Amino acid sequence: MKRRAIFRVFDKYIGIPVIILLSILTKRKKRIPIENIKKILIIKLAAIGDSILLIPTLRTLKNAFPNAEFTFICSQINLSVIKKIPYVDKIIDCNVHSFLNNPFLFIKFIKELRKEKYELLIDVGQWERINAIISMLARADYTIGFKTEGQHKHFGYDSVVPHLRNKHELENFLDLLSPIGINITEQDKKLEYFLNKEDYKFAYDFWIEHSLENKIVICLHPGCGENGRPREWEVQNYIDLGKRLVEYDENVRILITGAAHEEERCKEIEKGIGHNVINTAGQYPLDNVVALVQKVKLIVCSNTGMLHIASCVGTKTMGLHGPTNPAKWGSYSKNAVLIQSDKFCSPCLYLGHDYGCQVPQCMAHISVDDVFIYIRKSLNPELFLN
Repeated sequence: MKRRAIFRVFDKYIGIPVIILLSILTKRKKRIPIENIKKILIIKLAAIGDSILLIPTLRTLKNAFPNAEFTFICSQINLSVIKKIPYVDKIIDCNVHSFLNNPFLFIKFIKELRKEKYELLIDVGQWERINAIISMLARADYTIGFKTEGQHKHFGYDSVVPHLRNKHELENFLDLLSPIGINITEQDKKLEYFLNKEDYKFAYDFWIEHSLENKIVICLHPGCGENGRPREWEVQNYIDLGKRLVEYDENVRILITGAAHEEERCKEIEKGIGHNVINTAGQYPLDNVVALVQKVKLIVCSNTGMLHIASCVGTKTMGLHGPTNPAKWGSYSKNAVLIQSDKFCSPCLYLGHDYGCQVPQCMAHISVDDVFIYIRKSLNPELFLN
């Protein structure tokens, strides 16, 4: 987390002057080589949730240029998602943090990148100036990127698209296709996730092994990744919610999911709930877990990658939003419930790391009672008819 904070400082105070200097030394191109696009380069270095929301853009672009070769520059943060996307032909894994320790690695990276020439380059990053610098140094006939409020990275592109604060990020990504004349339809906005037969078989066998047939399985996903602590609901809240759910209906089973670094947190919740609970945190690959999430009745989680993945596979989501704006980062699904903190300053996030206070308290304003009632309404809507 400290390394990421240092990166953001360098990205801002060194990145902006470098972009301005390069923009002075280079000319913007006015004509898009639309009739001869053979190679397309996409840049997105983070994160999992963003990468999920980017899939409709990649699919739409691939449909427009089915014969073009798509290369994607990502990082270890989102590599696990990018390598699953069938619309991507080649992947470049960029260890951007290594450039801080050794600038010569950046020079080597650019030299390798310039061995290929691209007719079209699209930088999907919302704020990272390093993306703009890479875009300006790559061999590309035409570049497209965001103009994001206060980030000063738009000087690096031939065509600029406004990044809108109150527009859902999935739609912001699709807007990047407007300079090349692609008109977006509702079908283009459809989310996807790519599971295989082995993943479905794993989930089927898991359901049998744990006697979950004919049970009401509710998933609790309490983590928000290594950099998302301010977005997390407290452990005790998940414990209290889980207890009330299993007491409310003897057929309810609680499935806890989470990454390996969230195991301790998930074990505490499992122990606190006590019975009718299954904890899978850190035990299975992501796609196995997604196959399980697809089978549950609903999932409760904060704004994190799993919220968007659950939307992709059609699971009903109960999204808990404190710092995050659900209009921008909420589950992009009609089968979703948005639960927003009532703290006066919520939401505060725009770019994902620009929290309005050092120790956000807004998640504490979401009560167990409220979430429990939303779940009851979902499980037994007939009890809440007027």
